[in-house]
Amino acid sequence: MDKSRGLLSRRKLFQAIMFGIFRLSAAINAIALLIIVYFLVARGWKAINWTFLTQPPMEAMTKGGILPCIVGTLCLSLGAILMALPVGVASAIYLHEYARPGRVLRTIRLGINNLAGVPSVVFGLFGLAFFVVWLDFGVSILSGALTLGAMTLPVIIGASEEALRAVPDTYREASLGLGATKWQTIYRVVLPAALPGILYRGRILHTFSPIFCF
Repeated sequence: MDKSRGLLSRRKLFQAIMFGIFRLSAAINAIALLIIVYFLVARGWKAINWTFLTQPPMEAMTKGGILPCIVGTLCLSLGAILMALPVGVASAIYLHEYARPGRVLRTIRLGINNLAGVPSVVFGLFGLAFFVVWLDFGVSILSGALTLGAMTLPVIIGASEEALRAVPDTYREASLGLGATKWQTIYRVVLPAALPGILYRGRILHTFSPIFCF
C-alpha cells in the first residue's frame, strides 16, 4: 500500500512538473508576442496615414507608401484562391466519392498528407524553378499565385475530403432514391452540405490572409 501511494505521489509530482513546464512555455510565447505587438504598434502607428497606404515606395524605400504591397497581396490571394479552391474541391470529390479504396488511393492520400507538411520555402523553390524558369512566366503575379495555390492545395484537399466525409450517407441515399444521378447528388446535395465545413476546416480566410509579399 505504501509503495502504491509513493508511486502515485511521484506520478502526480511528475505531472505537476510537466504541466508547469507547458504553462511556462505558453507564458513565454505569449509575453514574446505581446512585446512584438507593442513594439510594432508603439513605433508604427504614427506612420500609418492615407499617404502611406496610397503611394508606392520612393527613394530606395525610405519614403513613400506600401500601395504595391497591398495590390500585390490582393492579386496573389485572389489568384491562388481561383486556382487552388476549384482544383482542391474537385480532387476531394473524386477521392471520396469516385475513387475505389485500395493501395493506389492510400498512396495518393499519403502523398497529399506529406505535401501538406512540406515547408513553404520548398514550394517557393519549386515555383521559382517550374513557373518562373521552366515555364518562363518570369517573376510575376501569375508565378506567385500559382506557387501559393500549389502550397495550399494539399490543405484544401484534406479539409474538403473531411467535410465530405462528415455529410451523412442518408443524404446521398435519399437523393439517389428520388432518381437523381450520382453527379446531381454530389452537386446539389452533398457539396452544399459540405461547403461550410470546407470553408471552416480549410481555414480559407486564414490560408489566404494578407501577407505583404511585394
